Amino acid sequence: MAKKTNFTGTRLTTLIGLVLAANGFTPHLHAEQTSIMPLTYVADKAIASNPEVQQAWHAFKASVYGIDAAQSGYLPTLDASISAGYEKRNYGIEDEYNRNTAELTLRQMLYDGFQTSNAVKRFERIQLIRYFEMLSQAEQIALQASVAYLDVQKFTTLVELAQKNLQEHESVYQQIEQSVGAGVARAADLEQISGRLSLAQSNVMTEYANLHDVSARYLRIVGELPQQGSVAAKLNEDSIPISINQALDIAYKNSPNFYASLYNIEAQQANAQSQKSAFHPKVDLSARYGSQDRDELGFNETRTEARVGIDVRYNLYNGGLDSANLDQAYQEVNIAKFQRDQSCIEIRQNLQVAYNNVKVLESKLPSLDQHRRSSDKVKIAYKDQFDIGQRTLLDVLDAENESFQSNRSYTAALYDRQGAILTMLAEMGKLLPTLNVSSEKFPKITELTDDPIAHNAEFICPKYDVAATINHQEFLQKKAQRDNAYMSMTAMPSYLNAPALSTFSDDDNDGVANEQDDCPSTPTFTEVDDKGCTKYNSNTSNVEIGIPFAADSSVVRPEYLQEIARLADFLQSHPSKNVEIQGHASLEGPALYNKKLSEKRAFSVAEILIQQYGVLPKRVKSLGYGVDKPRINEISVRANAANRRIEAVITDTNTGDSFVASSY
Repeated sequence: MAKKTNFTGTRLTTLIGLVLAANGFTPHLHAEQTSIMPLTYVADKAIASNPEVQQAWHAFKASVYGIDAAQSGYLPTLDASISAGYEKRNYGIEDEYNRNTAELTLRQMLYDGFQTSNAVKRFERIQLIRYFEMLSQAEQIALQASVAYLDVQKFTTLVELAQKNLQEHESVYQQIEQSVGAGVARAADLEQISGRLSLAQSNVMTEYANLHDVSARYLRIVGELPQQGSVAAKLNEDSIPISINQALDIAYKNSPNFYASLYNIEAQQANAQSQKSAFHPKVDLSARYGSQDRDELGFNETRTEARVGIDVRYNLYNGGLDSANLDQAYQEVNIAKFQRDQSCIEIRQNLQVAYNNVKVLESKLPSLDQHRRSSDKVKIAYKDQFDIGQRTLLDVLDAENESFQSNRSYTAALYDRQGAILTMLAEMGKLLPTLNVSSEKFPKITELTDDPIAHNAEFICPKYDVAATINHQEFLQKKAQRDNAYMSMTAMPSYLNAPALSTFSDDDNDGVANEQDDCPSTPTFTEVDDKGCTKYNSNTSNVEIGIPFAADSSVVRPEYLQEIARLADFLQSHPSKNVEIQGHASLEGPALYNKKLSEKRAFSVAEILIQQYGVLPKRVKSLGYGVDKPRINEISVRANAANRRIEAVITDTNTGDSFVASSY
């Protein structure tokens, strides 16, 4: 008979509880009390007490005094000098005497080459940098606290699942042990269940160890131990953007790190302007009044002197110091710009990873839930079948292990998805508003500046939709398959399907082979030249051009610039014609989002015409119609392809005639 394991579930739990208590951690596993600790409380508690947030707060307060120090350059300086002393000498009328002097000096800056104004501007920008760094630190601490809270809940639940699994193993062990003692079961079965029981005990200890670690992290971040009976965290799913590009738009408009990098550029530019003041004259108004009771010869005669004047000082040469300081300041501006670019890269990467994690876990949850439900049903069925002798205890144990693992995977995925949502919100700069966390001592941006920075992230931070780029080849392949299927349904001469032509590859079906096609996406039946690009002439009335966009993207990829170039050439050769770029979307998805996306796509094409090909801005307009003007009033693959397009409406200013050039 195999040796019985030393620890039962109760003894194991008691031992682990003693170990945790000895280290100062007593996380409660049962919601016997009704104390509530939502994510709002946890984040607010962490922000109020966390040393890193407090450090950022005092750095912000210090920057306020920097502005006061810089503004002092506008104010006059007033100095008083008083001297009283005993003098002894071997010449003059008196050898020894007391001499007293007093002087009052006033100096007011009139012109300093804008050094003071630029210094004030620089410190105002530094204050805003510290402000957004403080908000960023608060977001990160709120994220850490919220994730720590979720982790405590997750591992508390996993401990309970492991304990239930251990209890089932102990029950089966006792039944098999009794059967072996009665000679009904084999000793090998007891050996097998002993190993599984040890594994179940190990699982409990592992989950307890994980709970201990996350409780320690929770204590470090929040400043207190997890409370008993904490309620489950609930997040509003409405805060999840419908696409990664929409998430990036929100991030660039709200990310504290991004704004800190933008204000850093302005601060360094103000510093460079301040360094230029060294090449300007300094003009001061000065006034001085002085008094002394003895003159230079020691005669006891009180003298007074007063002076008011304007002092001009202009440095001609100081060893190249001013030039070196200015060059250094310009390099600091360049560094700040690259730091902004790095901020773009980090926001884009972190947000894409977090957003993808949310979507992946969201897609996994139904399968994991189905697996969990099925495993639970199998476990119950096996127990019922065991009662009528159709299953062995080991079968029941296998079903129990499968149920435990499936429930563990599903529980972990639920909490991991919530953590991914929190991370995504933090990268977007929307975590604190979503959690309804605010600090009364944190000022609003409108209290710090009357002229908040304005930026267009489209031109500063390109989005580069990773998912769309990865799926682009798949998109082209599916498009070609649809086009080929459509062509095969039409009446065509049989020789077009001859095997001899099977090596001819023409994805856009414009009659030009792929290897010779400079415009690889001209719509079917469009009249093209020998390079596969749309034909234009002065009498053209209706032409389609192809500029396919990736899903949820407004970026025109380089391989499709040829179509815009042909349109630009046509406009340059016909100076009397203007163009209006119109964006249209499929009926699939929210109408407001589709309208905004169509506006962005039309604007991208218009900007390329102006910026890259030199078409005068007054000749180019862009509008987004969204779903207002569909070609096919339905939602299907065929309709979506027809409705998702860019139309170039060209108007002749002399005659008013126009033609339409559209793009899928």
